[in-house]
Amino acid sequence: MTREKFKIIFYCWFVYGFFYLNRLNLSPVIPLIMKDLDISHARIGLIGSLFYVFYTLVQLPAGFLSDRFGAGKVIFAGGLISAFSNIVFSFSSGIWHLVSSQSLNGLGQGCGFSPIIKIIDQHFSFGQRGRVLGLVMTSTAVFNVAAFFLAGYIGQTYGWRQVFWVTGLVFIPVLIVFKLAIKNPSVHTSLPVEETYSNCRQSIGNDFFTQIRKQVVSKKKCFLGIGFFCLCYITYSNLIWLPAFLFESYDMSLVQAGFFAALYPLSGIISRPLGGYISDVLFKGKRKQTILIGFFVILISTFMLSLVENFNINIYFIILIGFFDNLIGLLFFAWMLDLVPDGSSGSGAGALQFFGHIGTVLSIYFSGLAVDFFHSYRPFFMILSAIAVLGIISVCLISESGKKSL
Repeated sequence: MTREKFKIIFYCWFVYGFFYLNRLNLSPVIPLIMKDLDISHARIGLIGSLFYVFYTLVQLPAGFLSDRFGAGKVIFAGGLISAFSNIVFSFSSGIWHLVSSQSLNGLGQGCGFSPIIKIIDQHFSFGQRGRVLGLVMTSTAVFNVAAFFLAGYIGQTYGWRQVFWVTGLVFIPVLIVFKLAIKNPSVHTSLPVEETYSNCRQSIGNDFFTQIRKQVVSKKKCFLGIGFFCLCYITYSNLIWLPAFLFESYDMSLVQAGFFAALYPLSGIISRPLGGYISDVLFKGKRKQTILIGFFVILISTFMLSLVENFNINIYFIILIGFFDNLIGLLFFAWMLDLVPDGSSGSGAGALQFFGHIGTVLSIYFSGLAVDFFHSYRPFFMILSAIAVLGIISVCLISESGKKSL
């Protein structure tokens, strides 16, 4: 692998990590916000859900725009929106202020992942993508941990509002460095010079809906989307609610709860590149077997969490779920890249993200609602087990050739 490719991996790793830092800074300070503003679990869940409504809605346009105009421009614009909205969030005094600023953050955050996938598709071959995705996305594990520790410490020491000032401000210079370091290669499509502005807009609109039909109207892609929907439901239920679960269930401090919750994403430092290696090398580019193994382990572990109350045992189940969640998550995108035509990777990633994060939207709100209704986190974990079963069924229904669609 050339020095230029290592440079691309590093800068994608770095900038996407800061997207996560500005996304998951909310989770560790949920108890502080609830106490300060007298907000219930369900209302906090509503804030997170509306964030992911806007995050989900922007996936398809972000993927299309990265195909059309270049991934770097989309990442830079989205990052600036995210940084600004985090700073605005710190001034919130009520539920609707929190909702509106987090919704804006969702729009910015939605411009991160699909363009990163586009950059990887442009620079790396079929046999490298699983491993490269695994390496780049170890940043989410590292910055998840950083978000839990940093937000927990700043929130407990200085107050929850300062958390969003810090993460928003440090994001801006990172975006500038990324913009200067990563140059967009020529995009696959261009408009004739003589096109009028009106025709240009019409062409872009027509191309957008054509691309979406290509990415969504396919049995394989629909089942892949349902499988990713299930994984996102499980992932974000845990990422958002684990700190609160540990804080409320085991009488520990906010920093301690953040530390133990951070073990969930931290396991991805090992399991994300390992998942890429297993699918690229051991299974020769096939993704299905690895994803099914991961779902089975998640099913068993979440079911055990719904039954066992001992903290020392449950922390191992949390780590196990996190390990296999991280192991298989990026393989959905490696599989998607194997299915979409050349030049459509951004739109394909956007379509898969759209499917998946419908699950995220539902998970955050309904998980909070379930905790309020049952006054316990045990049914929360039983629901995750049922979702894992649906994920297994959807993946089993996809046939896999191991060759990229043309």
